[in-house]
Amino acid sequence: MKLFGFIQLLFVLLSSGILEAKNFAELGDDMKLVRKKLLLQTIPFNVEELDFIDKGDIPTHPYYRISCYDWVNILAVNDQNEALLVKQYRAGALKFVRELPGGVINEDEQANPILAAKRELEEETGFIADHWQHLLSINPNPAIQHNKVHFFLAKGCKINENRKHFPDPTEDIEIEWVLLNELPELVKKGEIDHALSALCIFSSGLF
Repeated sequence: MKLFGFIQLLFVLLSSGILEAKNFAELGDDMKLVRKKLLLQTIPFNVEELDFIDKGDIPTHPYYRISCYDWVNILAVNDQNEALLVKQYRAGALKFVRELPGGVINEDEQANPILAAKRELEEETGFIADHWQHLLSINPNPAIQHNKVHFFLAKGCKINENRKHFPDPTEDIEIEWVLLNELPELVKKGEIDHALSALCIFSSGLF
């Protein structure tokens, strides 16, 4: 499932046909959300305009936020100490990108991200893993997003002879194995040019 390439920051204000949702939510002691307006609805993210008042009840300037489901990234390792990478086209970068397997958590997986991690690994690569470890859950960019990305380490990777999950018809994904200890150098050289993949790699504690 396509994930990060879709984040082309489209802050184009639409002036007509806008669905507006008004509510009032407390955001700590200093800021209160008084209005949320949906500007753009797409698959797989929405763009929202948020209006706040500060602790002096003074309106702030509008803020803009990307709203989307949580994501997963997987550092998948086999018994030969090789790590599994995928290569696919990313529209944001306008090029093919080497990265870790990952994807969007489906609505029915939100409460249990490891289900999405296992599905995405098999979906993108055809591999499954014997041992899973949750590494970290973190907001990829709190300035403009509210979702989290969940990192997992998957050990004992092997091909699934009874594969049930496959890439979307529009996805063209290549896979490759690289030596695990080569990953930090690939990041430093820019050959893995994906911030979330890099963070997942270095949060594994393997380097």
